[in-house]
Amino acid sequence: MSFTIIKAIMRREWQRIKSRKTLWALILVMPFVVFFSLAPIYERQAVRELPLGVIDHDRSTLSRIIVRSLESSPTFALYGYYEDLQTVEKDFKTGKLQAAIAIPENLEKDLKSGKSAHVVFLKNSANIIVGNVAYKAAMTTLQTLSIGMEMKKFQAGGASSAQALERAHPIAIETLPLYNPFYNYETYLVGGLLPIMLQMVVLIASVLVFSSELKEGTVQELWRISEGNMLNIVVGKSLPHLFLHLSNVFLLTGIVFTIFRIPVQGSLFLLLAYLFLFVVSVFFVGMFISCLFRNNVLATEAAIFISTPAFIFTGYTFPLEAMPWPHRFYASLLPSTHFMTGYLKIFSMGEGWHGVLPEAGALFLFLLIGFGGTLLLMFFRKEQMTATGIKKLEATP
Repeated sequence: MSFTIIKAIMRREWQRIKSRKTLWALILVMPFVVFFSLAPIYERQAVRELPLGVIDHDRSTLSRIIVRSLESSPTFALYGYYEDLQTVEKDFKTGKLQAAIAIPENLEKDLKSGKSAHVVFLKNSANIIVGNVAYKAAMTTLQTLSIGMEMKKFQAGGASSAQALERAHPIAIETLPLYNPFYNYETYLVGGLLPIMLQMVVLIASVLVFSSELKEGTVQELWRISEGNMLNIVVGKSLPHLFLHLSNVFLLTGIVFTIFRIPVQGSLFLLLAYLFLFVVSVFFVGMFISCLFRNNVLATEAAIFISTPAFIFTGYTFPLEAMPWPHRFYASLLPSTHFMTGYLKIFSMGEGWHGVLPEAGALFLFLLIGFGGTLLLMFFRKEQMTATGIKKLEATP
């Protein structure tokens, strides 16, 4: 390996990148646009002010307390009162409502007489996030009211406040949410989604590294500059791209995370190093694909096929453990799956380097496979790096 030759190949690659506006935009412009367009979506950090409908057939002091309590929750915003479920369901379908509560007649009277009573809470479960948030907020509010009413009943019988609380709520459940205690969607989604978007950019750009040379018939020139050394070619062509991709890592962690106040629980230095490893491993996987397919379009389609469902197979939106085994096996073949497990340990849990060694080892293995596979494919297709090979390639339909 010659550093002089590598520098010559690097200069040539910089010129190729600069002369291709599409590639330049993909590597530098696209991440900037994606980062700063997606991050503000979740700036409110949690689901707030879901339109709430009310059917109040009781029209009692208790029913008004229930409605006021729900309305005071930041999760809900009172939209209006209704007389029947049919109208409520119609407004659910038009998007005017996301939640509703139906209070039956004689609710307060039945409770005072010792009878059981119930209310009906409707939530839009077509959107799982909206449905779960609405249900959690409503149950918290209604359970608090229910316990308060039970306490008043026991206190009226002569029990102290502590005794009344113990009777009304005999099993105390203390919830301790770890790592994202405020259910901040900006931290959860932006912190996890943007690295996967970066992976898509890196993979699609890297598959063009060699396939574009084959398409344009410039392999002979590259072979001449490298003096026939394949290691010089791989290293020289990789470094300019890696420099640009790694600059996007700094853009993500140093600028986007800072501007949108996305907290990193672990070491920022460790997170940067881990992201660097991820980018390099994805890049060499893409370079391997670039050598695997002679056709530029096929190479790009392969990259899109791999990167598009990557977020699903990270286990970020649905647990990997709950997926069928073929899906878990496919997920294990993607660098993003291993990356996300370790990334969450650092980003959300504050884990140190020793805690992410298995995931870092898996990414390093992808790096070796991509790098070694690229060299191996180039070795077996060495003839295509000669003038004769170029002619044969150009003659191939």
